[in-house]
Amino acid sequence: MKIFKKVLLIVFLFLMIIASGLFGMSFYAYSEAKERLPIDEMYTAVKESVTTYTEYEDIDDDLIDAFVAVEDRRFFTRTGIDFIALGRAIFTNLISGSMQEGGSTITQQLIKNTYFSYDRNLIEKLAEYFFIYDVEEAYSKYEILEMYINTVNYGDGNFNVYDACHNYFDKDTDDLSVYEASLLAGIPNSPANYQLSNDNPNTYKRQTHVLEAMLEEGYITKSEYDEAIALQP
Repeated sequence: MKIFKKVLLIVFLFLMIIASGLFGMSFYAYSEAKERLPIDEMYTAVKESVTTYTEYEDIDDDLIDAFVAVEDRRFFTRTGIDFIALGRAIFTNLISGSMQEGGSTITQQLIKNTYFSYDRNLIEKLAEYFFIYDVEEAYSKYEILEMYINTVNYGDGNFNVYDACHNYFDKDTDDLSVYEASLLAGIPNSPANYQLSNDNPNTYKRQTHVLEAMLEEGYITKSEYDEAIALQP
């Protein structure tokens, strides 16, 4: 029994050392990234980095609703980390034995797009959490959504919402249908797979998932859902 307790103590101390190390390295990554681009300069930097940047009021309501519904349904009511989504993601990944869900909020995804690389490592992933409250304190939900929608990858070389709308649908960013908005909002989850040039059936499965989320959240009616589904090839 004493040996068992000693083993548990050693394991506990070992895990604490690892956790402390990860905390220190991720905080350093956060501090270094924030020094490169201070939080209060983030909006200006993002806006200047996108030639065809689109203001919030010029983004179609259905596209905004689609992104919130599928990526972060508690976005407007939550502050900071979404512990519910994070817990669900951990549970789903443990059950499936693979990374099925990331648990990232829209704010986290914006931080990733702005401060870190797409193929970020564990340290950078953890560093995102230090940024969340800074960003949500400095900017309104509308500004965060605006920056996010302007910086996600829509596939086929479209790295902002203006280009995606014009190249895919030949439309302005405020003139999308529910079908187009739900299709567009599904692509950033896996741009290489879901980009429209692939004509991949999974693109429309992802769109259906977006539409179901919009329906569940009350952003669209059942008839609008049925009309959009009917347009799928």
